[in-house]
Amino acid sequence: MSSRPRAFVTGIGVVCAGAKDVAELRSLLSAPRRRFAPPTLFPCTGTSAGLPAAEIGGLPTGLSTDSDLPRTHQLALLAAREAVGGGPTPDAIIVGTTTGGILRTEAGLKAGSISPDDYRFHGLDTVALCLAHALGVHGPVMTISTACSSAAVALSVGQALLRSGLARRILVGGADSLCRLAFHGFRSLQLLAPDGCAPLDVNRAGMTVAEGAGFLLLESAPSRLTLAVLAGTGLSCDAYHASSPHPEGAGAALAIRRALDDAGISPSDVDYINLHGTGTPDNDAAEAKAVRQIFDSPPPMSSTKGLTGHPLAAAGGIEAVIATVAIGDGLLPANTGLVALDPALHVVPVAAPTRASVKTVLSSSFGFGGNNACVVLQAPTAHATATVAGSTLALPALRVAGAACFTAAGDLAKTWDALLHGSAVVGFVPDAAFTKAVAAPFTRRLKRLPRLMLALAQTAHQISGVTQPPGLIAVGTAWGPLAETQDFLRKLFESGEQFSSPTDFIGSVHNAPAGQVALLLGATGPNLTCSAGDRSFAQALLCASLDLATGSNSALVMAAEAHEAHLSPLFEPAWQGSRASDGGAALVLRADDGSPGA
Repeated sequence: MSSRPRAFVTGIGVVCAGAKDVAELRSLLSAPRRRFAPPTLFPCTGTSAGLPAAEIGGLPTGLSTDSDLPRTHQLALLAAREAVGGGPTPDAIIVGTTTGGILRTEAGLKAGSISPDDYRFHGLDTVALCLAHALGVHGPVMTISTACSSAAVALSVGQALLRSGLARRILVGGADSLCRLAFHGFRSLQLLAPDGCAPLDVNRAGMTVAEGAGFLLLESAPSRLTLAVLAGTGLSCDAYHASSPHPEGAGAALAIRRALDDAGISPSDVDYINLHGTGTPDNDAAEAKAVRQIFDSPPPMSSTKGLTGHPLAAAGGIEAVIATVAIGDGLLPANTGLVALDPALHVVPVAAPTRASVKTVLSSSFGFGGNNACVVLQAPTAHATATVAGSTLALPALRVAGAACFTAAGDLAKTWDALLHGSAVVGFVPDAAFTKAVAAPFTRRLKRLPRLMLALAQTAHQISGVTQPPGLIAVGTAWGPLAETQDFLRKLFESGEQFSSPTDFIGSVHNAPAGQVALLLGATGPNLTCSAGDRSFAQALLCASLDLATGSNSALVMAAEAHEAHLSPLFEPAWQGSRASDGGAALVLRADDGSPGA
């Protein structure tokens, strides 16, 4: 059993297709009934007609004094309020999301609005800030965006914050709403199942895009309210492909192994595995291989996405709530949607809801960019609470082993020279800076933000003299790849919401540049993207500090933004009438050992 301090789950909240609270979720898991139908939130005609999604119908009104909140924010409020209940105010909030207020943004862009007021909720961090305002939270408010692993990664960061002693009561989870970008993006990749997803089925044909929110209240000490224990988490990156999983499940297996090690348990201690199980051919095959690598005799397992659909960034939060319910109710959830098991997977999922003793659950979430996250939840038994007195992890002093920066003046040396001579560095980073730093074949099809991130990473890493890939990559960006987002939606609207570029969709997720950096450097460690406006770099730096406290060899911390002519002035009104600029910076950090040469 690990001697590290535990995180105790004292509250849970959920909203998903078929369940608007935990009580309804319990009923849904006991008597599964799919609620997949074509979305009503935006037009679906022509090639998208009839394709199902998992939309939540009939949201309650009066969620906030601001009745104009976007859908993701409303979903987050529902689940967060249920998780907190009537207890004390949390010290901190960590939210995983990929959509933020983009459903509102899409409506504004389609209508041709040029009013920044119509886009004030576009930033991903507005979801967490909305929760902080509604709940009265004045401590850290963080936003993680690592595609479909976002909420699970947020749980890992929350666990680390508790272990460090920086907070004692944290609201953690994820929320995403349906939107055109996600629905039509996955459709452009031919990854939507025409009849609804069927994880692990021999005839599985893709995923079912969903929406929802799932939150857990984590505390540093047990109480009579303890529902479960977040015993361990594990993060990794495939460093293999921008959207496809490693075919042998290497990254997934690494995340599973790290979660088990962090919890101080062996594979034989796991009673149930909640699979990521999206129902796509490649994902299910890779995950099955990962499970077989770790477990000689796999425990009962299932994917619950055949019931809830795939709620993107919220998946890890909702499924952590499901794991908590499974522990409390002694229930093995069914692999809903399965008709004929794929024998090539060599795994056997739970066919129907089954009552059983469930003490330890492993839940996995994987996403674009090769981001893998696994969490271990356990029953709040005496052996699980015995380690609460373990010492907290002290954050180390950090030494800068390498640094890079790009502005309109050029690299760090040219930028510093310009500043010393009183010259402004406002404007765009010269293209020559990109081509000098990173080989053209690697960046040829990439747009501005990932090229900038790659140049920063390569330059800082080379200067540092660190020979191994960084143990962690943490990126800060307020707006993410705006050029890819703009191009995808522009083409979609120009085609009457029929067609767009799958490449732009893959590149539009906030963590896409960090995934490209992992590919460049061969970095298979944790890969995080923080998106919190002007606070994005500071949050990435905090994540690096938490990781280095556990003994990681080094961390690459970056922040960058790329101006997009149409969207940037709408999202950041301060740009209007001013000279457009972009740029970024990177640090290679190590725990300081006091030796000279930093």
